[in-house]
Amino acid sequence: MSDFTWDGTDKQMLDDLMLWGQKVMEAIRAVAEYFAPVIEAYAKQNASWTDRTGNARQGLHGYVEDFSSDVVALYLSYGAGIDYSIYLELAHNGRYAIIIPTFEAHYAEIEKMLKGIFA
Repeated sequence: MSDFTWDGTDKQMLDDLMLWGQKVMEAIRAVAEYFAPVIEAYAKQNASWTDRTGNARQGLHGYVEDFSSDVVALYLSYGAGIDYSIYLELAHNGRYAIIIPTFEAHYAEIEKMLKGIFA
Protein backbone atom coordinates (compact mmCIF):
# COMPACT_ATOMS: atom_id res chain seq x y z
CA MET A 1 0.00 0.00 0.00
CA SER A 2 1.39 3.38 -0.94
CA ASP A 3 1.11 6.53 1.09
CA PHE A 4 -0.73 9.54 -0.20
CA THR A 5 0.33 13.04 0.75
CA TRP A 6 -1.21 16.37 -0.09
CA ASP A 7 0.96 19.47 -0.20
CA GLY A 8 -1.76 22.03 -0.88
CA THR A 9 -4.22 23.69 1.40
CA ASP A 10 -7.50 22.10 2.40
CA LYS A 11 -9.32 24.61 0.19
CA GLN A 12 -7.16 23.72 -2.81
CA MET A 13 -7.85 20.04 -2.28
CA LEU A 14 -11.58 20.65 -1.96
CA ASP A 15 -11.57 22.84 -5.09
CA ASP A 16 -9.64 20.20 -7.04
CA LEU A 17 -12.00 17.44 -5.89
CA MET A 18 -15.04 19.51 -6.86
CA LEU A 19 -13.54 20.17 -10.30
CA TRP A 20 -12.73 16.48 -10.73
CA GLY A 21 -16.31 15.58 -9.76
CA GLN A 22 -17.70 18.03 -12.31
CA LYS A 23 -15.49 16.55 -15.03
CA VAL A 24 -16.60 13.04 -14.10
CA MET A 25 -20.26 14.04 -14.35
CA GLU A 26 -19.63 15.72 -17.70
CA ALA A 27 -18.04 12.49 -18.96
CA ILE A 28 -20.94 10.40 -17.63
CA ARG A 29 -23.42 12.72 -19.32
CA ALA A 30 -21.44 12.44 -22.56
CA VAL A 31 -21.72 8.65 -22.40
CA ALA A 32 -25.47 8.92 -21.84
CA GLU A 33 -25.80 11.45 -24.69
CA TYR A 34 -23.88 9.10 -26.96
CA PHE A 35 -26.15 6.16 -26.16
CA ALA A 36 -29.53 7.97 -26.33
CA PRO A 37 -29.75 7.85 -30.15
CA VAL A 38 -28.07 4.43 -30.23
CA ILE A 39 -30.71 2.79 -28.04
CA GLU A 40 -33.51 4.65 -29.80
CA ALA A 41 -32.39 3.39 -33.20
CA TYR A 42 -31.87 -0.13 -31.87
CA ALA A 43 -35.34 -0.22 -30.31
CA LYS A 44 -37.01 1.07 -33.46
CA GLN A 45 -35.18 -1.45 -35.61
CA ASN A 46 -35.62 -4.46 -33.31
CA ALA A 47 -39.15 -4.04 -31.97
CA SER A 48 -40.80 -7.33 -32.84
CA TRP A 49 -44.40 -6.24 -33.17
CA THR A 50 -46.14 -5.75 -36.50
CA ASP A 51 -46.72 -2.10 -37.29
CA ARG A 52 -50.26 -1.17 -38.04
CA THR A 53 -49.91 2.60 -37.78
CA GLY A 54 -46.17 3.03 -37.14
CA ASN A 55 -46.96 5.26 -34.18
CA ALA A 56 -45.43 3.05 -31.48
CA ARG A 57 -42.19 2.52 -33.38
CA GLN A 58 -41.87 6.19 -34.25
CA GLY A 59 -42.83 7.11 -30.69
CA LEU A 60 -39.82 5.33 -29.18
CA HIS A 61 -37.44 7.98 -27.92
CA GLY A 62 -34.06 7.85 -26.17
CA TYR A 63 -33.08 10.86 -24.08
CA VAL A 64 -30.98 12.03 -21.15
CA GLU A 65 -32.07 13.93 -18.07
CA ASP A 66 -30.06 15.50 -15.25
CA PHE A 67 -31.79 14.96 -11.92
CA SER A 68 -29.18 16.84 -9.94
CA SER A 69 -25.50 17.74 -10.14
CA ASP A 70 -24.59 14.11 -9.46
CA VAL A 71 -27.38 12.07 -11.11
CA VAL A 72 -27.80 11.52 -14.85
CA ALA A 73 -30.50 9.23 -16.28
CA LEU A 74 -30.65 7.60 -19.69
CA TYR A 75 -34.20 6.84 -20.80
CA LEU A 76 -35.95 4.93 -23.53
CA SER A 77 -39.70 5.44 -23.61
CA TYR A 78 -42.72 5.79 -25.82
CA GLY A 79 -43.98 9.23 -26.71
CA ALA A 80 -47.22 10.76 -25.56
CA GLY A 81 -50.36 9.32 -27.06
CA ILE A 82 -49.08 5.76 -27.31
CA ASP A 83 -51.57 4.52 -24.73
CA TYR A 84 -51.03 0.87 -25.68
CA SER A 85 -47.26 0.96 -25.03
CA ILE A 86 -47.73 -0.71 -21.65
CA TYR A 87 -49.49 -3.54 -23.46
CA LEU A 88 -46.59 -3.89 -25.91
CA GLU A 89 -44.10 -4.11 -23.03
CA LEU A 90 -46.00 -6.34 -20.60
CA ALA A 91 -48.63 -8.43 -22.41
CA HIS A 92 -47.94 -11.97 -23.58
CA ASN A 93 -45.21 -12.41 -20.95
CA GLY A 94 -43.24 -9.53 -22.47
CA ARG A 95 -42.90 -11.20 -25.88
CA TYR A 96 -43.18 -7.80 -27.61
CA ALA A 97 -41.16 -5.84 -25.06
CA ILE A 98 -38.35 -3.74 -26.46
CA ILE A 99 -37.30 -1.30 -23.73
CA ILE A 100 -35.63 -3.69 -21.27
CA PRO A 101 -34.18 -5.89 -24.05
CA THR A 102 -32.66 -2.79 -25.64
CA PHE A 103 -30.91 -1.79 -22.43
CA GLU A 104 -29.79 -5.38 -21.85
CA ALA A 105 -28.27 -5.45 -25.35
CA HIS A 106 -26.22 -2.34 -24.54
CA TYR A 107 -25.26 -2.87 -20.88
CA ALA A 108 -21.77 -4.17 -21.68
CA GLU A 109 -20.95 -1.25 -23.99
CA ILE A 110 -22.30 1.31 -21.53
CA GLU A 111 -20.41 -0.31 -18.66
CA LYS A 112 -17.16 -0.35 -20.66
CA MET A 113 -17.45 3.35 -21.46
CA LEU A 114 -18.31 4.28 -17.88
CA LYS A 115 -15.41 2.24 -16.52
CA GLY A 116 -13.16 4.02 -18.99
CA ILE A 117 -13.90 7.30 -17.26
CA PHE A 118 -12.17 6.03 -14.13
CA ALA A 119 -9.29 4.18 -15.81
